[in-house]
Amino acid sequence: MKRVIVAAASILAATAAIAQDNQSLEPVSAEAAAEVNKAVTTHVKKISAKGRVAEDIAAYCKEMGISIGEVRPDGALYLSGVERVTANAKSPNFVRSRMMAYAKAYQRAVAGYVMDKFGVESVKQFSTYFKDQSSDRLQPSTDAKSTIERIVSKTEQLTEAKLDEGLRAMGLTPSGSVQERRKLAEDSIVSRSTRNAMGSAAGLLPVQTFEGWDESGKYAVGVVIRGGVDTETIAECLRHKMRPVLSRPDAGLKVADAIPTDDELVSQFGVRLFFDEKGVPALLSFAQWGSAYTGTDEDEAEDAMDHAMVQAEALANEQLTTFINSTITVSESSDKGESKSTDVVFDPNGVPSEEKLVNYIDSAMKSSTVKGSDTMIGRSTVVKKVIVHPQSEQKLAVCVRMWSFGQYDAMKRVIERPKPSETTPTGDSTGTPGKRRGRSYDF
Repeated sequence: MKRVIVAAASILAATAAIAQDNQSLEPVSAEAAAEVNKAVTTHVKKISAKGRVAEDIAAYCKEMGISIGEVRPDGALYLSGVERVTANAKSPNFVRSRMMAYAKAYQRAVAGYVMDKFGVESVKQFSTYFKDQSSDRLQPSTDAKSTIERIVSKTEQLTEAKLDEGLRAMGLTPSGSVQERRKLAEDSIVSRSTRNAMGSAAGLLPVQTFEGWDESGKYAVGVVIRGGVDTETIAECLRHKMRPVLSRPDAGLKVADAIPTDDELVSQFGVRLFFDEKGVPALLSFAQWGSAYTGTDEDEAEDAMDHAMVQAEALANEQLTTFINSTITVSESSDKGESKSTDVVFDPNGVPSEEKLVNYIDSAMKSSTVKGSDTMIGRSTVVKKVIVHPQSEQKLAVCVRMWSFGQYDAMKRVIERPKPSETTPTGDSTGTPGKRRGRSYDF
């Protein structure tokens, strides 16, 4: 009996049935493939002196007929992310900082998607009243010595157990001396929320990237990503090496047509999905890196660019792996509230007094971790060149890696090629070297 594995999608309805001895395929419509390929061939224009990333994202979305944050009837969802570039255009680290800015923007967009899809939130609100109202409560005095003695005495009367109990009730960990812990004791109300999510990040596709300035005039990199059942299904097909195909192979795209010009290539980051000439999905991964070498030694400069190209290729491979098979863990927490406390302050003459303090609590923490793994079989390099960034005039080491079924098939044939049958050597294996055969050390 055949074992059938079905993976269905809305736009790219990819279905593969795996049998013990054959494989049947349901074709994908040429119209659906054309929509995917349009996203690959629609590139951002060359960076302009006044280009704004937010405006470019809005113009791109209008051209493509998509809306950020709205779920389309086909189940697709587009999200965007923008991240400032830390290094300025004159810094030798500018080129590399741009790539890291893209990585942050992409990961934050992915984290937002996964949080909305898989997230769980827990909320806790607590109030605490913890005051020392002992009879010898500190009173302002002109006698500094007697006042300090009374502070010490009052601290001793407040037992450590009671103090720690109050701190734990506020969600604080008791630490330090008794006096230090006493200063932590407050009258407060705090709302604490935590959000956690873990899910698949496979198939979350960066459909376009942007480079320019943010609204405050800082250099920035932006990305629009696409999530949905269809691209997740494509990633699943690639992961299991199943092949959705086109009903009309002539609707496929040549690899050369999916590669932008050098002016456009400058701002291309991440993975792009397209259907190739044979009607099967393929991936392009755009990555770049730069050299921080500023000296005049030509050999050193060449070595530095060689190193940058190695790093660019490594990044391109990482991006392919993340798209095909990865999971992400996201954690967010925030505290909001108001707390009141009393502290001892000293005036310029050294006279102590109590002062009421009001602190407003506003803290947030976000973290995300992406893990992925996939075989390297099926990958090849389609672009490896050095180009110049128009703003900084620094050199970019650009690498574009591709994953395709054609390359996968070719590598599998090489790997699985039958080994030559071993034959029994003739001649005297113990005789003179001239009579021994099949040994590498014979000359």
